[in-house]
Amino acid sequence: MKIILASSSPRRLDILNNHGIDPIVLPTDTDETIEGNPSMTEVVEDLSSRKALACYESIISNPSLKDKYAGHLIIGADTIVYKNEVLGKPENEDDIRRMLNAYRGTYHYVVTGVAMIDTDTGSMEVLNDVTKVWCIDYSDEDIDEYIAHEKPYDKSGAYAIQGYFGKYVDHIEGDVENVMGLPYHRIAEAVEKYR
Repeated sequence: MKIILASSSPRRLDILNNHGIDPIVLPTDTDETIEGNPSMTEVVEDLSSRKALACYESIISNPSLKDKYAGHLIIGADTIVYKNEVLGKPENEDDIRRMLNAYRGTYHYVVTGVAMIDTDTGSMEVLNDVTKVWCIDYSDEDIDEYIAHEKPYDKSGAYAIQGYFGKYVDHIEGDVENVMGLPYHRIAEAVEKYR
């Protein structure tokens, strides 16, 4: 398999594995500072590009890695939750409650950006996918139960749809894999070329 996943996300790895792909995992440390007032799609396209480019540059700057990973496709991805603002990873329990209160009885967006780079040519393709997630009108007690059951400090928007919070989701408009972190249907054609 000639796919490189520039991410340490177990959810993204699971999605690729579920599609029969066992990528090389090469996560990178990148600056995720967002400046100005970009749109939600611009944010994820910018951040996913940074991750993919950092991985690409680490490969091409090392002759042995450049040879080892010739003919590979790098995939960088970034997912955000958006409800009137970009909701990142919660800082504390109050932040979790603030985010969950914003979702109940209404909808929010989950947006993933994907950047794919050919290691031979350096050519990059960037895309995004948007899913609308509708939540039931859960109670304060439901929020208490959720926080007691799961500490979602490592999750953008304070939840993972495939986790405990899934029971509070009424329905979605779009791709559930996008909500989990990687819209495989959008990248399948490119990935197939590197199998």
